[in-house]
Amino acid sequence: MSIKGYKVFRSDWTCRGFQYEVGRTFEHNGDIEICKAGFHFCRKLPDCFNYYPFDINNKVAEVEAVGVVETKGNKSVTNKIRIVKELMWREVLEM
Repeated sequence: MSIKGYKVFRSDWTCRGFQYEVGRTFEHNGDIEICKAGFHFCRKLPDCFNYYPFDINNKVAEVEAVGVVETKGNKSVTNKIRIVKELMWREVLEM
């Protein structure tokens, strides 16, 4: 089972020093924990901007958690994430 979500990245598709790429799946080895380990995302797009600045230089993507997921409040973490597609800022504003 997969869970759809959203994630914000820096302009170079990095987040916390990790390099991401649209269309690829990434897997975290080891335990996951909110705010500590794993790939973080939000299930609702507006929630992402509680954690990242609303900056048009940033990249925004629809993601899919395809592994183990833990959720606390409006933030989720998974051990396996797929970067589905980049969202243009026009789409972000419409959502």
